[in-house]
Amino acid sequence: MLEKHNKSNQPTRVIWTSIDFATEQYRQPYKFFEILSSQLHQKYGIKFNSFDIALATYLKKINPHSPLVKENYSKDSIVRDVLDICDEFVPVNLIPNVYSLAKSLPERYQKWALKRKEDISKLPDFEPTEIYERLPVYLAHDLADYLQNTSESAVIFIDTYEALWEKERDKGSFNSRDEWFRKLIENIQKSCLWVICGKESLRWEEVDEDWKNYLDQRKIGKLPEKDALDLLKQCGIIEKDIQNILIESSEGVPYYLELSIDIYRKIKQKEQPTPRNFAKVPEGIFCRFAKYLDREEKETLKVLSVPRYWNRELFKILIEKFNTGYPATSFSELHRFSFMDVDEEGKCSMHQLMRKSLQDYQDPDLKKEVHNFMLDFYSNQLKDLDIKAITQENENALTEAFYHAKESLEAEKLCEWFISVSDPFYRAALWQLITPMYEEILRILEAELGPQHPNVATTLNNLALLYKSTGEYEKALPLFQMALAIREKILDPQNPDIASTLNDLAELYRMMGRYDKAFPLYQKIFDIYEQMLSPQNPEVAMALNDLALLYSEMGNYDKALSLYQRTLEIVEKVMGSQHQYVATVLDNLALLYSQMGCYDKALPLYQRALDINEKVLGPQHPDIATILNNLAGLYHYMGEYEKSLQLYQRTLEIIEKSQGSQHPYFATTLNNIGGLYASMENYERSLQHYQRALDIREKVLGSQHPNVATTLNNIGLLYNNVGYYEKSLPFYQRALKILEDSLGPEHPEVAATLNNLAIFYSNIGKYEEALPLFERAVDIIEKKLGLNHPYFVQSMSNLISASGNLVNEWSQYYSFYGIIYFDTDNKIF
Repeated sequence: MLEKHNKSNQPTRVIWTSIDFATEQYRQPYKFFEILSSQLHQKYGIKFNSFDIALATYLKKINPHSPLVKENYSKDSIVRDVLDICDEFVPVNLIPNVYSLAKSLPERYQKWALKRKEDISKLPDFEPTEIYERLPVYLAHDLADYLQNTSESAVIFIDTYEALWEKERDKGSFNSRDEWFRKLIENIQKSCLWVICGKESLRWEEVDEDWKNYLDQRKIGKLPEKDALDLLKQCGIIEKDIQNILIESSEGVPYYLELSIDIYRKIKQKEQPTPRNFAKVPEGIFCRFAKYLDREEKETLKVLSVPRYWNRELFKILIEKFNTGYPATSFSELHRFSFMDVDEEGKCSMHQLMRKSLQDYQDPDLKKEVHNFMLDFYSNQLKDLDIKAITQENENALTEAFYHAKESLEAEKLCEWFISVSDPFYRAALWQLITPMYEEILRILEAELGPQHPNVATTLNNLALLYKSTGEYEKALPLFQMALAIREKILDPQNPDIASTLNDLAELYRMMGRYDKAFPLYQKIFDIYEQMLSPQNPEVAMALNDLALLYSEMGNYDKALSLYQRTLEIVEKVMGSQHQYVATVLDNLALLYSQMGCYDKALPLYQRALDINEKVLGPQHPDIATILNNLAGLYHYMGEYEKSLQLYQRTLEIIEKSQGSQHPYFATTLNNIGGLYASMENYERSLQHYQRALDIREKVLGSQHPNVATTLNNIGLLYNNVGYYEKSLPFYQRALKILEDSLGPEHPEVAATLNNLAIFYSNIGKYEEALPLFERAVDIIEKKLGLNHPYFVQSMSNLISASGNLVNEWSQYYSFYGIIYFDTDNKIF
């Protein structure tokens, strides 16, 4: 950039040079000043008269019997001109009077001699150490004079700054090692930018807080991928697969790319490089990082490369546990390295390349020992967790414990350990946290134990449960099927583990609306339980509950009711009245009573279920959302709309936080809110919620799921209610087709859709088409729900209204149902 600037005909140029402290001799101040002045003189013709005289005086004073050789100085050096005049450089005799010197030297030195009279005149009186300490001042003055006279600017690049401490890091004050360098910068001041690269941030504000006003410290970021690719191409690396692996593994660190280019060229001399040549971090990375570290720092960094994160407390624990020799009080000093990062909360980490380098080239026994220690450290934080009070720290502990467990435990032990420690997180509905861990465990088990191992079946089943919980039914289904196939192959046919997987699979089929697949699985489940378990066993009760849910969703409420009552009796007896599963059964039973129109029976059950789960699970658990949603529905049916809306909104908040806004149950709540707004005659908001629910359900459940039909039916009803009759028809027709195919022609949901479709025909005056639909709806509701259900009364009202003044058709209903009274609008009293 500087060279481009200097070639662009700008009014003033920028002079620059660079010095790398990796070269050991440059770390000595006078050698550094020598090379800096020499480079600037050669590139830009800058004269360093004061510095040259001071350095020559210093050298002569420390070795008075060795003559200065003028051939060692450039032709235009002031020292050479002095030697031409005096034959010998004798500081005591040479500079008693700066004016005499000025008269003797060529005219080009006159101005300099006058300006620097005071500095030069004191040289003969200084001790060598005093001159040595003032060398940066003389050089700085010379450079400052040049910049002032030319109005130019300067940029000086310094690399490997940490090398100044290579051999004497622990000797004396840390900041004394670069005092001479600070003095140089202080005396140049204006028009000069210093770019200093190193592993650590500068600590100059410890000496003088004013440095904060002049230092702009930045960590070097990674190269953008395009720039990294351009670099590789320019250096002749054209193979795309090698380009990709270098860019990915380097993480954009320029030094790594540079080192990889060197390796590529060396290999190229002998053979064609392949991606495998670059699969490991080159040793040069580690050597470069570690070159200027002392033993204690190296040993400490080796230990710290094993955990991914640590804080001050863990840092102290680790260095004491593994006796690295590093002082615990020097936490801040170690974390000044550029490859270290400390966030605002004090959480520390190491750059991935440094971590990998340290781990690749350290003792594997030490690495495993640290992994074991870290596993115990984090596992201790996971004991006796209260699922209502799991914190972010607990989640982090699980994540880190899992990372170390993979490095410490064999496959079978890893599986057993993770099932144990992750259970509280599963019960707390932190499914998205543990799902990727189960996915990784499955890959490890299949690779190390084979695809037919019992632990593989267990992990498949648990992972499928997670997918089911997060609404990913299509991902859960093949995993349940695979788990079942393994267990049926390796276990006794009557093993309870087989029944457990069958039950999970049957429940999934129910949730997917595939009732024909669920029923035969329940039969197999109860065949196993009948031979293996007591009728009062909790496993039996859970299966009964799931079967009751299936009957309920299929509209067979009588069977569902008897199963729920039997289930409740078992779980209260075996688990106690305040158990979480008791709340689940109470909620299901209350929902059934709501569907049957027995609202007075449903309400206390919901309230009892809610009380139990809030005590056991806390107020933000998805199971709480389920009860709230059902209770909101009950209030909706009872006409208490404000209560209903508040509960629905709380339900949405819980589901979105725990399961995400694309979960099927989120869509269910949206659908229910849409129905509530329709009852409140807020049709615009109703349609918005219905449409959003439909989008989620079609995406997650598929276009033929009964829940999709429910929302279609609701949208059709909404259009019908606002008078857009023609818009409602396709929604009703599609809903009816889905429900008849998935639930059968006698389901109450089918009756509801038939009823709505008949209302549509009545509204447009097509009574002959409406009447048979009403009749069919009434027949289904009478058969499935009974004469006392509100849906029956409503359907009868619709049927009679559609009959109009056809009194002869009403008579058949008079004779069967008794006398019915009407108001002037033909509505049933």
